[in-house]
Amino acid sequence: DHPDLAAFVDRALGPLLDHDSRSRPPLLPTLQTYLAHAGRKAETARELHLNRQTLYNRLARIGELLGTDLDDPQTVLALSLALRARRHVP
Repeated sequence: DHPDLAAFVDRALGPLLDHDSRSRPPLLPTLQTYLAHAGRKAETARELHLNRQTLYNRLARIGELLGTDLDDPQTVLALSLALRARRHVP
């Protein structure tokens, strides 16, 4: 049990996880792929089999849901850590 870790994940990703539980397409895989490719949109779109405009729309929606700027390095770090921490919380 890691209550502090769970709280961090919820703060960082909660709105996105809530969205994905009730809406389609799920956006968490988009965020995971985007961060795995260090913000390189062309590579992200290619891996997800999306056109770039669809990717931009999804990234904008993710930013809206989380109230963050996905181009901000501190935001990217926090989201990356939250995604990793998510593996260790129920």
